[in-house]
Amino acid sequence: MKIIHKASATLSILFCIQMVSAQNLLNMDDWIAGTNGPTTNYHGYGPDTMNHRVDVLGPFGQSVVAWQARPDATDGLNGGMIHNGVVLSTNKTYRVTYWVRSEGSSNCKDGIGFFGYKGSDGQRLTQYERLDGVIHDWPKFSNVALSNDKWLLAVAYLHANDYTGPELGGIYDPSLVIGNNLPSPSYVITSYKLPSSETTLNTRAMTSLYSCGEGDNLYTYAPRLEEVNGNEMALIEILTGTSGGGDAQPPTAPTLSSIGQTDTTTDLSWTGATDDTAVTAYRIYKDGVLEAPLGNVSTYQVTGLTAGTSYNFTATALDAAGNESSVSNAVSVTTNSSGGGGSTVWNEANSVASYTGNVAVGTATVPNGYQMAIDGKLITEEVKVQLSGNWPDYVFSAEYRLPTLEEVQKHITEKGHLVNIPSASEVEAEGIELGEMNKLLLEKIEELTLYILKMDKEIKALKNKKQPQTKGMKCLH
Repeated sequence: MKIIHKASATLSILFCIQMVSAQNLLNMDDWIAGTNGPTTNYHGYGPDTMNHRVDVLGPFGQSVVAWQARPDATDGLNGGMIHNGVVLSTNKTYRVTYWVRSEGSSNCKDGIGFFGYKGSDGQRLTQYERLDGVIHDWPKFSNVALSNDKWLLAVAYLHANDYTGPELGGIYDPSLVIGNNLPSPSYVITSYKLPSSETTLNTRAMTSLYSCGEGDNLYTYAPRLEEVNGNEMALIEILTGTSGGGDAQPPTAPTLSSIGQTDTTTDLSWTGATDDTAVTAYRIYKDGVLEAPLGNVSTYQVTGLTAGTSYNFTATALDAAGNESSVSNAVSVTTNSSGGGGSTVWNEANSVASYTGNVAVGTATVPNGYQMAIDGKLITEEVKVQLSGNWPDYVFSAEYRLPTLEEVQKHITEKGHLVNIPSASEVEAEGIELGEMNKLLLEKIEELTLYILKMDKEIKALKNKKQPQTKGMKCLH
């Protein structure tokens, strides 16, 4: 029997030995961004190269560490996380939740299910019963292509073996929440009963990809496995990133900067605030006094200022429980003198001077598409050019067509310059771009290297051909 179909992703519950007592039986304490392969509490589904911990934007826009299943288009195990295991009692009900996000081809399905193993002998359990009485050897909660590039909350239940109630699970879209009401699930979940043939089961939480294409990544964040006993976190709290007032951890402080001002206004922006659940609001302070309470935004214009006056601004971040971060860095802004030049002015923050307009030195104009023009000489110790195109190592690829020397000669005779190199008249009229010109020059050097290697090979062949053949000759006396 084939366990998982090609191009499917499986969010599973598997079974293994470990007894824990915390309400959330799983944790991510050993997930460290920038690492791959196994951790202390988890191992990967497939090769280490397909299992990564990465920094990503979480379901509420915060920076989080997620487990990335990164397939390489091979037919087989393509990444995923497997917790080392907890023990469940079969006469209790448990709820499993994961934040999951897919990216790539919609042909790569995100399936949700579980496998079971006995605690005593490690034998895999089959014959799991759905709530409608149907038996499955390879049960899946769901097997659908989820929306790409969107965090979704997957909720599934493993019920006590005598459960007779309705289906409670589903896959939820947090963007559909209105107020404090749980929305209808966007995708259907099929829950199962824990078998009555066992008293305990060794249980692993798992997300996985199988035979998906390269780029069909799956991200898993904040896995939870909880006993349903009245102490579990409410689903609406998980879905909205709140904790019912029990959250005591404040966000980190934002980084504040000024992006321009006039004689009566200044524009502020900020980045970097994070929280264990979600940052939901900000506060701006002017000279230590609250200027404005704001929502989850990243810019604000302070108005009603006095021309030619200095002000100090700071900011704080808040979460849904009202916890306020420490104060950000201070930004000092001096408004323009009355009638002194509009909004494109120099300003300084954190010892960095910035300007919001174009800069002209030795000239009164800046050409369209550029931000700075200098009519004269510029001296500096070093200039770094960051190219967005391919560096010319493509010359050495097997697919590259090297022009023949006859073609090069013909182009020089007709055009007066090398192929792909601008002419003297073009340079005089338009100048040169340093990054692009260095790329073109290296292309010619690499082509020249290939010509030399080819000629060297031909010369050696000619030398070998001219050497006298003495082997096997006999001398006559």
